[in-house]
Amino acid sequence: MPGWMWALFVWGMGQAGGATGVMVQDFEKVTVPPSVWVVNIPNENASVRIANQGAHDGKSCLALHYRFVETGDFQYLGIPNQVRILAAAKTLRYWICGDGRQCSYGVQVTDAGSETHQYSKNTGQCGIIDFTGWKEVVIDLGAGHETWGGDKNGKLDYPITRITLTVGQPTEQGKKTAAVGELAFDSISIDSEKGVAEILGASISVTSPEYGSDIRGDTPIAIAAAGLTSVTVKCWKGGEGLGNDSTVTTIALDAKGYGSFVFPADAYPHGPITVRISGQAGSVKDNCYLQLYNKGGVSWREGMPGDPPAATGMKRIFADDFTGPLSISSTDPKAIYYDHKPPNGWQDFSEHTFSGFASAKNPFSQVDTYLRIRASDTLHSSGLISSMKNDASGITAKAPCYFECRFLGPNAIGTWPAFWIMTDYMTDHVKGIKVPCDELDIIEAYGGEGPRTPNAFDTYMICPHAWDQGEAGKAIEKKAYDALHNPIRMGKFGIPSAWFEAFHTYGCKITETDTIYYCDNIEVGRHATLPLSKERPFFFLINLATGGGWPVDLSRYDGQVDMYVDFVRVYQQMR
Repeated sequence: MPGWMWALFVWGMGQAGGATGVMVQDFEKVTVPPSVWVVNIPNENASVRIANQGAHDGKSCLALHYRFVETGDFQYLGIPNQVRILAAAKTLRYWICGDGRQCSYGVQVTDAGSETHQYSKNTGQCGIIDFTGWKEVVIDLGAGHETWGGDKNGKLDYPITRITLTVGQPTEQGKKTAAVGELAFDSISIDSEKGVAEILGASISVTSPEYGSDIRGDTPIAIAAAGLTSVTVKCWKGGEGLGNDSTVTTIALDAKGYGSFVFPADAYPHGPITVRISGQAGSVKDNCYLQLYNKGGVSWREGMPGDPPAATGMKRIFADDFTGPLSISSTDPKAIYYDHKPPNGWQDFSEHTFSGFASAKNPFSQVDTYLRIRASDTLHSSGLISSMKNDASGITAKAPCYFECRFLGPNAIGTWPAFWIMTDYMTDHVKGIKVPCDELDIIEAYGGEGPRTPNAFDTYMICPHAWDQGEAGKAIEKKAYDALHNPIRMGKFGIPSAWFEAFHTYGCKITETDTIYYCDNIEVGRHATLPLSKERPFFFLINLATGGGWPVDLSRYDGQVDMYVDFVRVYQQMR
């Protein structure tokens, strides 16, 4: 359960003016290591950590070591804490354990428009650490304060996305003085006249088992969902065709939003599954997508099926269902896959860095007959595989051809799973020649629900590109894109589950005249084949990236989400 928001404690209506008090950071379970930024001092002069003793509340607090020096410009530092406060707050509170060394303390609040709102000694909201031991800081967010950056509208726009605790160098009669010391912080909370669900979005989190766990048989699952009175649990089941959705249970929650249920894993598909936990309080809705790996269960649509209808008349020239050891490398030309976008990962694009199979941040693993690609906050890593390598060798197919991949993607804020193909530009690149290329994004899925997120649900994007082909290429690209009528809504085509609810097979057939896109062998879009696509061979890429122009926040899932790839196949019509 993410420490920055979801471990909530609500102490009811006891705050001033009948406001509701809600904890937004208690430092009890922090998935992303805390960080500190500094101004006018070396980075090594400040460090932060989670301390497991001396807390004001609970077992843990945030500890800061600092060293300000007498020389140079005025020095200060900030400790950012990611939050998501949806409704207007009257008061911000936190506890600070002082060391009496006369440093100044304050807060910077970042709003929805990326504007910074500063409350400090200068604005009369904060002050000097002339005390030792714990003291509560209470800030009236409606009082006058400094603002800068972002949309510069001078208003505190919601949601609030970050609360940064600031500490400034001590001064004496206007002169900067040196100081070395230790401070601690605990229990950042807000007071609001709104209810908990409106303040924090009635967010559901799973407290047990851990996200991404292996399960088997009857599995107890515990949840926390402050502001909700009940939740409904669903999971996709096997069966004829594309299977069926099922309601596992509806459970009542206690006064603090806690509850549990038993998930009968043996009745559900073997392998990766997504358990969907949903709740509603008034107009506020929330979904939690619990990824689990079912070690028992029923084998359903696992492994490679027969050749697809779209490949009729073609020969299968490559297939991988990941039953053997993974063959992925940054350097070995004999490996099947390269673990960056060639050449050399120069155009890697993920917020969580695409990392190598042989590195300490390796995001790849083989789980039974699946390739798992993991995005991790702890390692700040994610993964991509390419069938084209740096020496221009690899798996390619020339039109008429067909590519397909079956996978299950994660739906978290900022996740960006994709399967795509590009025309070969590497053969010329290794000769020192830059050439234009086509890119066909067979599926780009965007995760995240709530304010300022994609809210894609069962939709994904198909995006053709004609790179470095001038104005003519831009016109061709636009015409192709317009023909697809994005986004692709899966339910519209009779596909009952979304890309994050169950496995689906995504395909692309390139002919001399048309480029046709499929999901589960159902045509979902087509456009005229681009000129380069008729001439050059294609290679494929599969990735779990983050970002894509959207905010990234994996904290609900303890900073970890997974993409599972069942198989990938390539077909070509032999001449």
